[in-house]
Order: sequence, then structure tokens, then C-alpha cells
Amino acid sequence: LGLLALVLLVLLRTDLISGWRQASPPDAPNRFVINVMPEQSQAFRQALADGGVARYDWYPMVRGRLIAVNGKPVDPGSYADEHAGQLVAREFNLSNSLEQPAHNPIVAGRWTPGEEGAVSVEEGLAKTLGLHLGDRLRFDMGGVQNETRITSLRKVDWGSMRANFFVMYPVAALRDVPLT
Repeated sequence: LGLLALVLLVLLRTDLISGWRQASPPDAPNRFVINVMPEQSQAFRQALADGGVARYDWYPMVRGRLIAVNGKPVDPGSYADEHAGQLVAREFNLSNSLEQPAHNPIVAGRWTPGEEGAVSVEEGLAKTLGLHLGDRLRFDMGGVQNETRITSLRKVDWGSMRANFFVMYPVAALRDVPLT
């Protein structure tokens, strides 16, 4: 019985790894780095260049909790759907980029580089939370509250092994918020 369990584990492991390799894009990243502080970023990027790494995604990450939609406070009990309640019970990884990520096509609305007070939301999150273009979202990011308006919805392929975010601001920098 023990030998059968061991053989079964080996076969499952091999099958899982094979399936994962087939599902991953050929150009999928094989390294991820998080928690690089802003004051470390220039030296880190120089180390990448010195090591011959020329192509990589570089997105700041901000932790933020959704606290209001269209001026109405939200909490897990605000949603009948259990998954929606779980989503608003935790912090999201938010980001910003002046340019729209090429691997996140816009499916509704428009990404306008540099538009202050705008956000692009992942379409699945919008559907789960009942969000629409034009809705106002308020996030608490490390004690800093930020009110924005949904100006676009993006399709995100979570299996792409790329840096992806539920919510992105189409600006070069977010002011006064803690980020890595």
C-alpha cells in the first residue's frame, strides 16, 4: 500500500509539472522580485542591466483596501456573493503606469495616459463587485485615502505569469502613498 502511494505521488507530480509547463507561455518570466524599496530601485535596475537582463516588467505595488463605491462604504456584508465579500475584506495590490500594459487589453472605456483621478479595473473584479465605468472608488492605501473614477476595464490573463493587478492608475506616479 505504501509503495502504491509513493508511485501515485510520483505520477501526479510528473503530470502536474507537465501540465503547468504546457499551460505557461514560452516567454513567461521565471523570476519575480517584490519589496524593492523606492530608494533601492535605481541600483537594482542597474544590477539587472549589468547582468544582461534587458526585458522585464517594472511596476510599483501599493497595498490598498476598497472602502467605498460611489460614496457608499463597503464591507464584506455589503455583498450577497461570498466571493465578493472575501475580496473587499482584504487589501488589493494596486499599481500605476503611464502606459497601458501591453498584456492587458482594454475591453471597455479608455486608458488615457496621465489622467489624474482615473483607474482601470480588471473586468472579472468589476463583474464580481458590480462595478461599472464611471463608478467612483475610494481606497485606503496605508492610511492615505484616494478617490478615483473607473475609466476603463481590462482583460487580465492571470495565467500569463506576468505582473498583473486588479486596479491600475494610468499615471507615472502616485503621490503620498507607501509603495514598493
